Amino acid sequence: MLPRILKATIKGLFYFFILYVVPSFLISQMSETAPGLFSSLTGLVNLFVIVIVFFVVASELTSGTIFQHAFNVGKAIILIVFFVLALGGGVVTLDVERIHLFADLRVVLGMLIVIDLLSLAKSVLQAVNFLLDRAERQLPTPKPAG
Repeated sequence: MLPRILKATIKGLFYFFILYVVPSFLISQMSETAPGLFSSLTGLVNLFVIVIVFFVVASELTSGTIFQHAFNVGKAIILIVFFVLALGGGVVTLDVERIHLFADLRVVLGMLIVIDLLSLAKSVLQAVNFLLDRAERQLPTPKPAG
């Protein structure tokens, strides 16, 4: 169990650094030039990092079990919901001082959803394969006729 915990900790710290520390630094640098534009992103970035790091650590701790695949399925479903909510259904509006920005991101949202649906399908197929392999190992070995 110790190697799993160590591997999960290292992966969790790596994902935290890549998904939180680097974007936080970039957002803080960019928020100096346009504070109204980037200040709203910090909450979404924090939530995204929490979700991803949780599922990476949970999946790594449960590797080799059916729960690993269950966590991967859960991650795909939660990311679909997250992207739909974060992008407001694909239409984003933003008011910065006296400027009103409007972006139609439905194509981007569609691509993100398709990627997560593929991840969901992959996780379900891996879970089925895991259960089939486990069932095959439990079958008695046929003896040669002779």
